[in-house]
Amino acid sequence: MEFRIGIIVDAGPSLGYGHAVRCLRLANALTDAASIVFYPLSESCREFLVSSATNPKFEIRDSQGQIDSLPPLVITDLREAHGITADIHRQGSRHLSIHDLGLAQCRSNVAIDGSITRLFPYPEDKKRALFAGPQYMITREPVARLKSKDTVFITFGGGSTANFAQKISEDVLELGLRPVTTRGFVGSAPMSDEEFVRTMATCRFAIAGAGTTLYDLLASRVPTIAVAFDRLQLRTADAFHEQGAVLCAGLLERLSPSALKGHCREMLENKPLIQRLTEVGQKLVDGKGLSRVVEIVRRELWLTSREKTFTAC
Repeated sequence: MEFRIGIIVDAGPSLGYGHAVRCLRLANALTDAASIVFYPLSESCREFLVSSATNPKFEIRDSQGQIDSLPPLVITDLREAHGITADIHRQGSRHLSIHDLGLAQCRSNVAIDGSITRLFPYPEDKKRALFAGPQYMITREPVARLKSKDTVFITFGGGSTANFAQKISEDVLELGLRPVTTRGFVGSAPMSDEEFVRTMATCRFAIAGAGTTLYDLLASRVPTIAVAFDRLQLRTADAFHEQGAVLCAGLLERLSPSALKGHCREMLENKPLIQRLTEVGQKLVDGKGLSRVVEIVRRELWLTSREKTFTAC
């Protein structure tokens, strides 16, 4: 019997691409267990999936097509509430929902929220399994740190926020450091995965938006200055700062060059701080979130197969 899993996700320049990136990571880890069908909710998301999906076995549906006949198990990763979750329930599929910050809560069989904090708590629900905390964040495989160079990794995500990296780069250059920036997914060729890994391994420290990439950096013990592009990201940056895992530079719109340079100098000169940041960061985000989520999905897949067998009898 061939198992099928549907993944419903959205992404784009304004929304960002973190949701789609982690769905691709999850899909790649599940290919030995089931065939994967992507249901992108926008054309920009579909274009990203088509250009980024390296596995030819993935089926990527038309973003404008009607979503019907969903697989027995459906995974959603959405930032905002969407009517598609009601369709999943009506069609009788088991539903595993992935969230950030407690947003886009819905009636699902399993909810996973890998954020360090939540804007909205999850109400108790005996019919739903909840897995919460940064140990469930889907990150890339942790990168082994090498001898540091005089580079600063500036990564502000793959959406429109990537455009803010140029101004930060100029401030970093004035300190005699060499900035290396991710280029985003729109309007330019994005940084290759090999270049991304190499930069993570060798940079002195990183300046990052408080989105999904921040979790990647912490899992790889990269000392990081977290910058927030909105109030949602600020909650994440503040939460990690309070735990002692990052330096929080606050909202980008309020960040002065002198304040940023002060944070950078602290990263260069305060070795005890660097040690504490890297140790606490990796303790909070250990890089095993993907394997934990895969096991949860496998269990749900097993439950759907049991339901099918029971129905057939």
